[in-house]
Amino acid sequence: MAEKPQPVQVLYCGVCSLPPEYCEFGPDFEKCKPWLIQNAPDVYPDLLKEGDAKEADKVSDKLQSTSISGGSSTSNPGEVKRLPGGKVKKKEKQEIIIEKVTRNKRKCITTVKGLELFGVKLSDASKKLGKKFATGASVVKGPTEKEQIDVQGDIFYDIVEFITDTWPDVPETAIFFIEDGKKVAAA
Repeated sequence: MAEKPQPVQVLYCGVCSLPPEYCEFGPDFEKCKPWLIQNAPDVYPDLLKEGDAKEADKVSDKLQSTSISGGSSTSNPGEVKRLPGGKVKKKEKQEIIIEKVTRNKRKCITTVKGLELFGVKLSDASKKLGKKFATGASVVKGPTEKEQIDVQGDIFYDIVEFITDTWPDVPETAIFFIEDGKKVAAA
């Protein structure tokens, strides 16, 4: 009788949780190196040439003290926030972008983006815009999954004065128009 085949035991990295041969393609290969030197030295033999075992112990102790390999992440307020894949999360600029979109040859929609960055509730703002300009105004999700206000009609230039008068926290220098694909300051 033939023996039953046993399941393959796969080793996973303790830092990035990928198989060791894929760590170099993971979010941060530098953090995985000490773990790889200790637990999978045969996968990357050139890593052993780079550093001694003592250096690996020092780095792994440092990683454990910062709780990267422990799984729980405690972030200091001074640290840069990183997204999956190691990308740095950018802070949003506080600016309002007003764009006019023409549809069906004569109909226009004026889009206001970024008003919520100044502490304005978009639902209240859409009601005020609709009453002021006697048009329909609604809060919708834009193509970037962020909420924006769509106002029916061409109120492209009148809206700047209304925004600065209604919400004094919004400076006129933070309002921009998009004309012909170019960003132009409103002031």
